[in-house]
Amino acid sequence: MTFASRRAPSVRAALSTLVVALVAAFGLVTVGTGTANAWGPRPAPTFKSATINGYGMPSPVIRTWASTTTNPAQAPTIIFLDGLRATNDVNGWEKETNVPFLSQRGYNVVMPVGGQSSFYADWNAPSPSAGQTRPYRWNSVLTGSLPAYLDRLGFSRNRTLVGLSMSAAPAIMLTTTRPDLYTRAVSMSGFPHPTAPGMQTMLRAAAFDSGRYDLNNMWGIFPNLKAFQNDPWLNLPAMAGRHLWVYAAAGIWNGPPTNIATFGTGLSGSALEVVSQEQSQTFALAARAAGANVRSSFWPVGIHAWKFWQDEIWRIDRAGWFRNG
Repeated sequence: MTFASRRAPSVRAALSTLVVALVAAFGLVTVGTGTANAWGPRPAPTFKSATINGYGMPSPVIRTWASTTTNPAQAPTIIFLDGLRATNDVNGWEKETNVPFLSQRGYNVVMPVGGQSSFYADWNAPSPSAGQTRPYRWNSVLTGSLPAYLDRLGFSRNRTLVGLSMSAAPAIMLTTTRPDLYTRAVSMSGFPHPTAPGMQTMLRAAAFDSGRYDLNNMWGIFPNLKAFQNDPWLNLPAMAGRHLWVYAAAGIWNGPPTNIATFGTGLSGSALEVVSQEQSQTFALAARAAGANVRSSFWPVGIHAWKFWQDEIWRIDRAGWFRNG
């Protein structure tokens, strides 16, 4: 389902600014919660876990599930990037959803582990407030050691980057700047205009809330050149011919909260998703006008939570988009 936004830009900006202010003021910056554990102690027969070069940061773990139904060299490869609150045990997509079962649908599934509040960037410096002694080097991993490792596994180079919330804009930009490595990108409840008014305040509040990371250590005090270079909205002309799937929902919960915990999760998830849909709708229209091959999926029900992201992944699968764009 696709719903085009008809709000004037000034109204849209005012709404986004209001929601950002509410999110920052009440500390409701989160990425959805859940209790599901799709594989956990029962990995698939084709499951592998390995460490790869971290370019100075601790060597990241990469967990993979090769296709069980087709030759991995012919099976499309789907790489799931984590959200803001990534942990160092397993990727949130593994912990909270059933998407590893895509390996039984003829896909290679790949999940890097770690990167809390990293925005999958190469940081200028470590973040002392978060206890770091070495800076993040996730962009180097995604453009160097990860593709090299997947080649060694014999996985297809027909690769999709799935970016969730924090990682959606990096997924778009990596697909834009490195089409030799990534065929297409999914922006899942993302924020494709991170330098828009108010957004840097929101992102900094979010990163500090999640691990005490100081985004000034990433690319410097805002405004800075790298922030603009990594903003999809400001790089639309380079997206001509790229394949993008852009998803967001309207921030409407699909039922009443059952307790105070789900009420808090629903409130914060609603606020974040409203901002995401406002930005995502505008971006999808502009990217399509710039010549990108865009599939947009904007839903009247859904918040910033794993259930809705899991459902969207299976919709993308049914559409055949992971295979052909």
